[in-house]
Amino acid sequence: MPTPNDELAEELAQLQGALKPAEVAEYLEVHPATVYRLIASGQLRTIRIGSGRKRRTGLKVPQSAVVEYLRSSQPFKPGDGATGALRIPESVLNSTDTLSSATEVA
Repeated sequence: MPTPNDELAEELAQLQGALKPAEVAEYLEVHPATVYRLIASGQLRTIRIGSGRKRRTGLKVPQSAVVEYLRSSQPFKPGDGATGALRIPESVLNSTDTLSSATEVA
């Protein structure tokens, strides 16, 4: 059975490898606000140091939390809409009726 000292030692070990949200943002190549949104939504685990009433400087992200987040992320697939590109159904691409009616109107 773990003792309170064992639990404290585990938390301290996590803190030694903890990153600031800005460092996580730099590592992930995203805006710091994105990291704060991930924290707020519960997708990125943090450790809070102090009350954090005046500033958010008390948030630390364990390196293990970054690894967990990356492992749970979906890999990027070209054409999945993440680029902002429109998906055009195959039926529309293969249809000649739409093209002929559009050229008749113009």
